[in-house]
Amino acid sequence: MKRLAIATLVLALAAAYGSAQDSSSGTKQDPPPTPAQLEEMKKSLEAQQKQIEKLKAEAAERDKALQEMQKAVEDQQKQVQDQLKQTEAAATAAAEAAKAAQTSVRPEDMNLQKTPGVYNASLAKSIDPLLLQQTNPATGVVTPPWAILKIADNVIFRFGAVLQPTYEALQDPNSTGYSQSFYLRRARFNVLANLPENITVFFQTDDPRVGYANNPTGTKNINSGFLIQDAYAQWNFLGHAMALQGGEFLVPQDRQVMTSVATFLALDLPTWSMQESTILEWNGGRDYGIGLNGALLGDHLTYRTGVFEGYRAPQTPQAPPLGNAAGSRNSLMFAGRVQYDVFDTETGYSYVGTNLGKKKVLAFAGWWQGQNNYKGYGADAFFDWPVMDGSAITAEVDYMHYDGHGQIFVDNGTNNTLPEQYSIYANAGFYICQAKLQPFVRYELLHYDDDVIQLAKGQERVGGGFNYYVYGQNFKLVPYYERIMPKSQPATAQIKDLNRFVLEVQGSF
Repeated sequence: MKRLAIATLVLALAAAYGSAQDSSSGTKQDPPPTPAQLEEMKKSLEAQQKQIEKLKAEAAERDKALQEMQKAVEDQQKQVQDQLKQTEAAATAAAEAAKAAQTSVRPEDMNLQKTPGVYNASLAKSIDPLLLQQTNPATGVVTPPWAILKIADNVIFRFGAVLQPTYEALQDPNSTGYSQSFYLRRARFNVLANLPENITVFFQTDDPRVGYANNPTGTKNINSGFLIQDAYAQWNFLGHAMALQGGEFLVPQDRQVMTSVATFLALDLPTWSMQESTILEWNGGRDYGIGLNGALLGDHLTYRTGVFEGYRAPQTPQAPPLGNAAGSRNSLMFAGRVQYDVFDTETGYSYVGTNLGKKKVLAFAGWWQGQNNYKGYGADAFFDWPVMDGSAITAEVDYMHYDGHGQIFVDNGTNNTLPEQYSIYANAGFYICQAKLQPFVRYELLHYDDDVIQLAKGQERVGGGFNYYVYGQNFKLVPYYERIMPKSQPATAQIKDLNRFVLEVQGSF
């Protein structure tokens, strides 16, 4: 580049000299430049070239600085845009959260995919919505939110609990005063596992009546400890049509015993709904066994049947020199129940005591039990119907008949019998949707066939109260009053008829 500039300059000078020669033709010509002059010209040209190179370098540095400045401006513009987007997204999320917080959603109305703030953070979209809406065997209803642990697409564990803190004031016939007690009527924890091949496993514990002291001695129950309430595995090898169930589970019997404790319409179980429980050594209406259950005719006809351990006879002496014959050689217990639902169907492990206007149910059922001399049977009817704007009418009646036929049932050295008797239980209530209120009444009767026993133990009970649903079956308040009317007044008592006041708080999930 440098050499080219010098050559160009030399040619220019030569051309200028030639032009001067032409213009001065005929005149005296200037002498040619001397070597010293040419060297001076060369140095001048080199100095000019250096100045040109310097200017080029400065221009390149200015271009580079300009490009860096432009890039910095573009980066700052992008950061500002990102911050604006984040601010807008945060404002939108805050507005949606505020809107959701102002919206009252009943548990039974929740949509698993659309309810904000309840499911999106805890449930994967790959979980089958139908599986998520499966009835909780412990509560009998779809009462979200479930606590869910997903191991795989077809292996899901769900957890639940039922707590029923209770206050009771029970009148004493001897003093006419009131025994008072705060206690936990139930403290249950359960887990349900859904496994491949239509297999379910259910486990539930309970520590019932912890703290209860309304007994003649006033002894406070603080050491009952947790017991296994339910523990069964089930395989629906024919889908809804038939399933094999084994473990500790509900024996087929009257509807109230098989109703979820979290959905009772009228506070709690009937007083005399499990008269056979003591002689048959049951655990809250459950026993160890194996059975079949299923639903036919579009799930309208359901059945439950099973073979259970029942009463286990003790060892018996034999003529010497033989030793005692081993115990538990008596027959097993058989039980079954058939139910027909005219309108909406019921296929869960436990029934629902009140659907709060969500289903149309009219059900009729009969059941039977037998072991050795013991025989039990009964029937029940259930009506639950929505009316008007989401309100509902609920009513139920259960008939139960028991007879041990004179057999002596030995329980840890204590001889027990079961005289022939029957009991009737009925309840009715009206759910007021807008007020979240459900007034109810209940009636009970216990009657013995033997007149002497009837006079000593026969009894009626009439009561009423209401359910106030703060958050569906997840949280409710139940005040209740009951009048207890035995057939006769004991000689040691000042009064015959008694009062009972109860206030229960229920929390469940």
